[in-house]
Amino acid sequence: MALDGITLNKLKLEIQDALTGGWIRKIYQPRNGLVTINVWGGDNYTLLVSCGDDFRIQLTELDFENPEEPPPFTMLLRKHLSGGKIARVTQPRGLDRIIKISVDKKEESGNEEKIERKEVYVELMGRNSNLFLVQDDNIIGTLRDKKSRKRDTSPGGTYELPPEQDKANPFGLKRNEFYELAQKENPTWRNLLNGIAGIGPTLAKEITTRAGLEVGEEDLSESQVKALYQAAVDFFDELSADKYESIVYQEEGKPVEFSPVGLESFSDKKELTFASLSKALDHYYKARETSFETRELREHVEETIEDELDRVKGALKNVRDQLKQSENREKLKKTGDIILSNLNQLEKGMEEARINDPYNQGEKVAVELDPSLTPEENAEKYYERYKKLKRGKEKLEKRKKGLKKELKYLEKLKERYENAESQEELAKLEGVLKEKGYIDEDLGSSSQEQEGGPKEYWIKGYKVMVGRNARQNDELVRDASRDDLWFHVRNYAGAHVVVVTDGRPDRVPDEVIVKAAQLAAANSKARSAGQATVSYTEVKYVDKPKGAKPGLVQITNENTINVSPGEVIS
Repeated sequence: MALDGITLNKLKLEIQDALTGGWIRKIYQPRNGLVTINVWGGDNYTLLVSCGDDFRIQLTELDFENPEEPPPFTMLLRKHLSGGKIARVTQPRGLDRIIKISVDKKEESGNEEKIERKEVYVELMGRNSNLFLVQDDNIIGTLRDKKSRKRDTSPGGTYELPPEQDKANPFGLKRNEFYELAQKENPTWRNLLNGIAGIGPTLAKEITTRAGLEVGEEDLSESQVKALYQAAVDFFDELSADKYESIVYQEEGKPVEFSPVGLESFSDKKELTFASLSKALDHYYKARETSFETRELREHVEETIEDELDRVKGALKNVRDQLKQSENREKLKKTGDIILSNLNQLEKGMEEARINDPYNQGEKVAVELDPSLTPEENAEKYYERYKKLKRGKEKLEKRKKGLKKELKYLEKLKERYENAESQEELAKLEGVLKEKGYIDEDLGSSSQEQEGGPKEYWIKGYKVMVGRNARQNDELVRDASRDDLWFHVRNYAGAHVVVVTDGRPDRVPDEVIVKAAQLAAANSKARSAGQATVSYTEVKYVDKPKGAKPGLVQITNENTINVSPGEVIS
């Protein structure tokens, strides 16, 4: 079931009893949207906060694999909460799905120590679930970067509770108010859900069942409304008498629902009872956690393979298009020959001329000319364009061969993925993708380290090269394709960095651009700076002035990005 306010109230009582007065020791973030907090309170406890699809807060005994590098928000929580004492755990507004954890922590101020209070607000509201770290009503940070049209939820803003919903208090239902909400034009259970605070779909349907009504029933008679009202009053009286339970319902050995009360609507399911609701949730989510990890791994592998197939197919099409364009190179050479054979008819300043065609005796041909050049220089310009296309064709043919080979390899990996049935098979496939550089493991050592050539890295399937010295910087720019991306830190001496784009610079992911910029900053005199500005542009906008010393270039069409050099190993 989706966690509702009544179930959350029961969980709050468990968390209060275990953690109030306890000391926060360790904080982790096993994955996006999930935080675990280890607390010592006479015993070790772990508080789990999930703001993902399985949004909840509970005490847990489940084990999670934590990343080697803690995310920035984890570091923020550790800075403000580690060593702090949990003073209070409350549900700040009725049965709203919000938990507030107040933490007192000693902080040094000059030569004195003072106690500062930090608040953790956990809002469990479906896809808008979030965790806020707050001090003096100011938001220090959030687990998820979620924007709201109704209030400011960004760091630096003032924390406010979400807008209050106008719903009836379940423990003080008024007959007239209830009759009005029960007779709206919706299925009965939805009227209860929309009109009574603290219940979710499961409990709304349970009250409907206890009243002897069909779940989807509408247009109730007066006697049916009376029965529904009595069922609701009895249900909430049961809860107010603290007749809570901790139950998981199973079907064919798989958990299908959890509840703080016995559910008549699930009487055909196997019922398991637990010592606490947190233990019930552990049982419920443990089976789902395994399937989640497999599903997450499957999605990650599939997305990687599909992205790389798309990249290679696009690059191959681009190379074929360029090869097709280069087929006209012989025409450029012939144009140069025609100009040289007609020098006596041409002069500087002409934009076009119809002159004799030595390849077709007696015929004339129109030739375009650059008026700023002499006839000889115009001929040389055509020859240079011809030579460039000829050299480019050789590179393109080589690139085409490599891309076709890579495409065939990726198609085999896709076939392996489609036939993979177990998590172990998927994990092996993920390992292959990491080994081949399609999944970024780290930016540490490179295969070129011992060879003295430019450092080479693979970031999400993109080849990134870093010059080791001024000569290599020049070579990187000279050998790069016009559409590759070039990076260099601003205002400091440093390495040139080139990202090979396969002719599609507009398709390079932001993550690759950020990491390439980090490499440029880390391989520069700015490596010890907290922040560095890195310029980047396409190689065609990078110009080497004649006579300039090695490594010196001029650029146009510049973009900039600010990065932290220390975030990458150089």
